[in-house]
Amino acid sequence: MKVRIKCRHCGFEIESEVQVSPIGSLKPDSQSKGAKIKIDRDTLDKILEVARGASLEELQKIGLDIDPAEWKSAQERRALRKFLKENIKVSREKRKQKGEKYVVATEPWRMGDSFKDVDLPSSEVKSFGIENLRLIPGVTLQKKVYGITKGREREVLKGVKFLVVLDGSGSMISRRNLSIGKIAKALLIGKEIYDFCRKLGFDYHLVLFSDHAVRVPDKKLKAFWRDPQERASYGIWNGGTRLTKALDEFTDSDYKDANVVIISDMDIADLKETKDKITKISQLTNSFKIILIEEEMNLSPYRIKQSKDLFPPETIKIMTIPV
Repeated sequence: MKVRIKCRHCGFEIESEVQVSPIGSLKPDSQSKGAKIKIDRDTLDKILEVARGASLEELQKIGLDIDPAEWKSAQERRALRKFLKENIKVSREKRKQKGEKYVVATEPWRMGDSFKDVDLPSSEVKSFGIENLRLIPGVTLQKKVYGITKGREREVLKGVKFLVVLDGSGSMISRRNLSIGKIAKALLIGKEIYDFCRKLGFDYHLVLFSDHAVRVPDKKLKAFWRDPQERASYGIWNGGTRLTKALDEFTDSDYKDANVVIISDMDIADLKETKDKITKISQLTNSFKIILIEEEMNLSPYRIKQSKDLFPPETIKIMTIPV
């Protein structure tokens, strides 16, 4: 059955299915132990966003059934979302003075209205399917409707575009299997960024690379993340690690005000070319981040420092994730 839980301190509410033990009703003294509320992944993520200081033990004490492995994954997802949100800035480039007009909608143009307000693109849209009767005043011919800016300026959000570069080279893959090891973690992170962008309405573009690179068509992204066979069909897995090949898949226009995220173990062959390329790209981007994935036994402080020293700290940010 479904129950609704409300926090007395912050007012946060969730609805969840209660999985009651079959013998709970027969043993009143053990019913509270049998009645555990199973928490799914999305609900756990919401709880962690609100109750950030809560521990696993505290949540289990109030009757929430949370697997320790899922708790660890949820903590990792929260850290990733926090990392992604850093340096997404609000630009004030598009300024509007108080009292300035701007277009908010369109409506039919009627006789007596000014011709300078005619909006031809929306008029053409209204005329679709009408033969020999296009741009009719009062029907399909449209004019602009203006609003008046109340404040001194209007803020426009920048950084609504994520360019994700995912390493599929041989150093990331164990036994040619995409479901284990570093590549499995990289794919999970890539999918998490995809979900993050869809939730916030950000654009998301993906490039895969090894010794060559391929850009996943935007219309195939949903299938790529849903279907393992679709992912395996890209002839990119295994091979060398030439990051500049992947970076060349995006244009200067793509990089403008974008958030670039590289998911890799950074065991790259073209180090000098990569440093030069990233230095140039970072002048266009909103943020530039590297998610360093490495086996835990190899993720020593020296290994992390070695990766961070590849680039100046003001150019990129690095997050390390052990496997």
